Amino acid sequence: MNAADGSTVYLLTPSKAPFPSMSNPRAAAPLYLPAYPSNSTINPATLNCQPHNCDHVNVLPFPAPGYPNGGAACVQFGYPANQCALLIGHDHLIGVPHTGDFNVAWSVILVVFTPEGLAAGAANHRTLTLVDIATLVTKGWAYEVSTPITFNCSIVPATVYYKGTPLSF
Repeated sequence: MNAADGSTVYLLTPSKAPFPSMSNPRAAAPLYLPAYPSNSTINPATLNCQPHNCDHVNVLPFPAPGYPNGGAACVQFGYPANQCALLIGHDHLIGVPHTGDFNVAWSVILVVFTPEGLAAGAANHRTLTLVDIATLVTKGWAYEVSTPITFNCSIVPATVYYKGTPLSF
């Protein structure tokens, strides 16, 4: 999603791209992942990633009070969740040229809802822009979690995206 206006952006990771990215850390842009709990009322079909179509961030790997199963440290990832906070899915928010911080290397930042934000229903509405994230954080309804993950990914036209071949990892 375009972090400036919430419009759809298509991303592809090149086959055989180094992981993690070999880029200079100053050459990486933030990629925000709002992590919606499994009890959110959002229609999961509207999200960029859900547990059945995505190979990353299907659970939170740390205690996340208020999330289903989220009170303890996660010791095993995947299913069954084994004490991992369960997610319905997440979106990818990035800056695009002329509207935000843009690069081919992306550093992942999770956006996690607080118990107060969950009680207020904040996780029942998609977070689509940097303004949305700033509002949630300012209200104390969410917080950002920097991760050590940086990967290469390119913005492509929809026609290129839909002609891509899915890879299995």
